Amino acid sequence: MRLFLKGFVGLSLLNGMLFASKEGVETLLKSIDQDAQVIERIAEQTRMSEPYQPYVMSVFLGKELEQLGVSNLKEALLLVPGVDIATDNMDNQRLIFRGSNPFAFGQSKLYIDNIEVNDLFFDSYGNWLSMPIEMIKRIEVTRGPGGISNGVNAYAGSIRVVTYAEHLPVDKSPNRVVAKGGSYDYLMGGAVYRYAKESFSLYMDVSYQKDDKTLPVGYDSLSTGRYGTINEPLSRSGDAPLWMRNYMVGLRMDYGPFRLDARTLYNERGSAYGINGALPQPDDHAKFPFTYIQLSYSEKIDNIYFSINGGLKYSAFKSASMLMPEGLVSSGTLTPDGFIPQPFVYTDGFYGIHEVCQRQLYHSAYASYNGVSGHRFDFGYYLSKEETVKEVTITTDRSDGIGLVDYSQTLPFTDPDAKRYTWRVFFQDRYRYSRNLTLQAGLNIENNSDISAQFNPRVSAVYQPDGANIYKLIYSRSIRVPSWQEVYTLNNSARVGNHDLDPETVNAFEAAYVRRFGLDEFFQLNLFYLKNSDQIDNLNSDYQYRNSGSTDIWGATLEYKVHMMERVRLYFNYTVLNGKKSNGSPLDNVAKSLAKATCYMPLSENWSLGAVARYVGSKKRADYDYRTDDIPSYSTLDLSIGYQKPRDYKISFSVKNLFDADIRYPSEPYNYDDDFPAEGRTVMLTLAKAF
Repeated sequence: MRLFLKGFVGLSLLNGMLFASKEGVETLLKSIDQDAQVIERIAEQTRMSEPYQPYVMSVFLGKELEQLGVSNLKEALLLVPGVDIATDNMDNQRLIFRGSNPFAFGQSKLYIDNIEVNDLFFDSYGNWLSMPIEMIKRIEVTRGPGGISNGVNAYAGSIRVVTYAEHLPVDKSPNRVVAKGGSYDYLMGGAVYRYAKESFSLYMDVSYQKDDKTLPVGYDSLSTGRYGTINEPLSRSGDAPLWMRNYMVGLRMDYGPFRLDARTLYNERGSAYGINGALPQPDDHAKFPFTYIQLSYSEKIDNIYFSINGGLKYSAFKSASMLMPEGLVSSGTLTPDGFIPQPFVYTDGFYGIHEVCQRQLYHSAYASYNGVSGHRFDFGYYLSKEETVKEVTITTDRSDGIGLVDYSQTLPFTDPDAKRYTWRVFFQDRYRYSRNLTLQAGLNIENNSDISAQFNPRVSAVYQPDGANIYKLIYSRSIRVPSWQEVYTLNNSARVGNHDLDPETVNAFEAAYVRRFGLDEFFQLNLFYLKNSDQIDNLNSDYQYRNSGSTDIWGATLEYKVHMMERVRLYFNYTVLNGKKSNGSPLDNVAKSLAKATCYMPLSENWSLGAVARYVGSKKRADYDYRTDDIPSYSTLDLSIGYQKPRDYKISFSVKNLFDADIRYPSEPYNYDDDFPAEGRTVMLTLAKAF
């Protein structure tokens, strides 16, 4: 890659070199090398170097996604090969990479401008999925573990969102405002602003979104007998409250080697399908605030680049909801001394106010050294302390069902004194063995209060016989640490924490072939085999989180991207996967076929058409599920027409799910038997103005 870049820069200086003196030639060669290093650094930050990386990656540019009519981060990520989506009773959505444990959070990690934003309680990034695409410059997704170079080995995949806070020498000003409106009374307003003078720069983005979405849903979990046959008549169907109120503010300030990054997200939404599976009231809600601030110092001295970081994260889960309907017959009373089997009726229903606030303090250091010919060494460490700083449990009086009682001290829903300490060290060497072969080996060692030390190696080889053909072999091991919810949940009949959990473990074996046709045109074949151990779920009669078994998953992904008639862009990917569980049964709740396609077509100098198509195959129920029917497959088509005056304004109109396909996300057994619905046909109007 370096040789290619040097040649690219050098061509522009060739004529000058022909007539230069010896000193002039040396000066020009030095200039070429410096320019090549700058371009290489840019290439590593953008998809210019994507095919050469020792990972299996997908990179999407925000501007191109806008042209396709993609509205937010969720819609963009659903274009990634092998990625599907699932949800739960709180509509806490999560991505499924290659069929890995569809009922677990934390399988993948989301980074915004290199800072992890999975929340501390669920280990989820579902609240960030509505991030407007206009705030995103680039999305980089690595399938499989080990895709982040700073020592964090995500379990099933890692997602790196780059905002316009990144400003490279070739970038134009990102300043603009945007407004949207659409179905379910959706409204959005936002802006991006950047200012720079000498060694100081300031970046800010801000957005606000709201909608009043409800979706019709079948009878809730009371109909299944989960809470006793006596309560089955209380089961209801109707409209699930999925409304949203969301705002986000991002900030970056640079001054010389110092950098300050800060971002806050406030997401309030309806209680969806009910925390415990009972259809909630229209105004029942949950709030998910998240804030981080990080201070960094970076410097390059000769052949060493290093960065020192320290930060604070704050996240919370706050819920106020009718958890069970009026007239519920309880089989007994939960007290600090245990369960007393004495039935009585909650005449006014069972209402709950739950809140947990958590704080994380962390520090990390990273260094890269390329002073040894052919080698680049990366090493560093990470230290973290997570703790609960506030816990509130207020529910209907558990003794007589009358009024609200504060049980925060006697029956908290999560451990109010929980703390978790984490340390991590890593080392890797990327070695250019020859002009055609690059090898990489690394080791990540991780330990925290809830698990023993884990050793996660990674090795890879990238072979390039020429500039057009690239071959990759990759092995990596990674873990998923049990989430706070899985370990520390208390006094909840639907979720029972477990301090004896082992981390989930994956050993991933991958091979890839890339054929390049141009800078942004390629064909890629990826073969993978994933051996997952100690999978965590609470699908048992006690609803306790346990290490329930293992899965072996194997499959293949095809990708093809090409430009036609100069400006028409076509992209297609198809993933097929299969596997089995430790008991010999086939994979459940996983689509074995996934296909995605996009097309961007200019209609004139200013008008364009974008199309996005997706196919998700049927999903087999688990062998322990009393429902025998498969979750049906579905296909969707999104169309968008836009008018854009470059560097001025744009208008676009999009129709999502044009043919109103019936989309269902799998529910757990003894939950909503008809599963969880997704939106049907929707529309979106977008207006944007650049400055």
